[in-house]
Amino acid sequence: MTKDLIFKTNSIFDSVTYDQDTDGWQFLFADEIHATSTGFWRLLKSNRIEFVSLDNGNQFGLPQSPDLIEKVTNLLTGKKLTELKVKKETADLTLTISEDIIIQIFIASSGYETYSFSIDNRKYLGLGSGNIGVVEATDNPQIFTTRQL
Repeated sequence: MTKDLIFKTNSIFDSVTYDQDTDGWQFLFADEIHATSTGFWRLLKSNRIEFVSLDNGNQFGLPQSPDLIEKVTNLLTGKKLTELKVKKETADLTLTISEDIIIQIFIASSGYETYSFSIDNRKYLGLGSGNIGVVEATDNPQIFTTRQL
């Protein structure tokens, strides 16, 4: 990529899910916008780390293990996704959310897909080594094309 890939939006947070079998997280928003991470992500509030995906279910000497689904849901309910940004140098993905909240999803492999997100009828894939793939629908709804940015 020659420059950051940026999408502006105003979509309300819907939900977050976690699939333990795939270690996959999915952040869902209105307008059929979603982001999925199978790598490392963290959530910042006012530029301070609130949650890190690797903390889910780990007790770390606390009275009980943190349930990140509950914590993220409580924090994001009623908030709006205002921007999705893919950094040109690394292809790391940043979700900017109202009230000074940011979710950063990092490329976590030199060979495998780490994340995907869908917006405007396209699916973007965070590929290994910091590349981005795009899956687009064609005139035939059963056929998709794939290209790399």
